[in-house]
Amino acid sequence: MTDDKQDLASVLRRVQKLLAIAEDGRANPNEAAAAARMAEAVMRKYQIEHADVISAELRLGGAEAFASIDVGSTMNLDARDVKQASGWAGILAVPVAELNDCQARYSSVPERGRTIRFSGYASDVQVCRYTFEFIVNSMAAASRRYLRDTGCSRAQAESFRRGYISACCASLKLAKRDKDAEMALASSSRDLVLVKESAVAKHFGAVSYGSKVSRTASANAFHHGHAEGSKLNVGSRGIGQAGSNAALLPE
Repeated sequence: MTDDKQDLASVLRRVQKLLAIAEDGRANPNEAAAAARMAEAVMRKYQIEHADVISAELRLGGAEAFASIDVGSTMNLDARDVKQASGWAGILAVPVAELNDCQARYSSVPERGRTIRFSGYASDVQVCRYTFEFIVNSMAAASRRYLRDTGCSRAQAESFRRGYISACCASLKLAKRDKDAEMALASSSRDLVLVKESAVAKHFGAVSYGSKVSRTASANAFHHGHAEGSKLNVGSRGIGQAGSNAALLPE
């Protein structure tokens, strides 16, 4: 293994470990938020420090530089193993992909049904998966607590989940803004952003996201879900409406 590959493997292990800490139910909300933010910052720092090397690798366009990973909803509610990607999973996938310079599309896997496919620079895709599964599993735990404590209906539980995801999407968009600002400070980092965008689009094809209105059955459950989802980030965010615009993944 070259030094760069060893460094990258170490960074990916650290990112995975930080997100595992954030997901741990024993961590308080502040600790979880700090771990989640640090996971993204660790990968960002690595890419800034290795921008020239990564840009050169992407310009070569070798297949080994790219990857795709299919993910579904990793929840397990009501004794059902929900493998197929839910509607809120598609909503979450867009800001997760954009934060990590990847693409997100709906796909289909015979043994799992409809999934979400993250595509991009190989290490970015791996972080996409870690981040997506961390948020989904955190949301699933919060949803189970809400269901247990309130005895709510299935429709109300779905509203809670959509509120949770809404808050997470807002946090991811803020993180993307902060990342873009930091990457813009150095010419090599700015170049990496452009090279990566071009290389990923060339390898996988361009992607564009439509929009749709996401509506919920219970504004109160949505509010509680949003409040719980907001605990995954430090910044305070206003509570969204029960009906909100959400990105639409291409099939």
